[in-house]
Amino acid sequence: MNLIAKPIIKNQFWVVTDGERKVGNVESQGNGFEVKIGTNIEHYDNTKQIEKVKNIEFERVVKSNQTTTIPPFAVFPTGNNRIFNSVLDVKRKLHLFTKTNKSKCYHVAGWFAVKQTHEFTPIFCPKYIFIQRYDYHGPYKTEDEVKNIINTL
Repeated sequence: MNLIAKPIIKNQFWVVTDGERKVGNVESQGNGFEVKIGTNIEHYDNTKQIEKVKNIEFERVVKSNQTTTIPPFAVFPTGNNRIFNSVLDVKRKLHLFTKTNKSKCYHVAGWFAVKQTHEFTPIFCPKYIFIQRYDYHGPYKTEDEVKNIINTL
């Protein structure tokens, strides 16, 4: 029978399964590892010894190379800005984000034509409050799209 140890807490606690159900666990102690399968508890010095004697395969966690996560609704550009606190304005269908983790100022992803004073101007990732206060068209993926829209208005 081939058992698999899945990590729950990195290098400290694993759940042992037979592929479908839990059959035991492996717990790191200060001086080694305790393997509990059913009512049987055995002590081992390292995980290599457990793999050999008990025929338990330790699942390795593969670290992703990607450091930032891209939200599923990120269709419009955000520039070189790192995205924090990413949310979706469902009513307006806009991707909102902050530029720092602790910021309370939300920006909107993409290019917009925003009417300030008497004419529309192209703005990249405007503050969300501009979209709430002023007339706008957007979002668009490029500045050229916004300029074409402004020329037709």
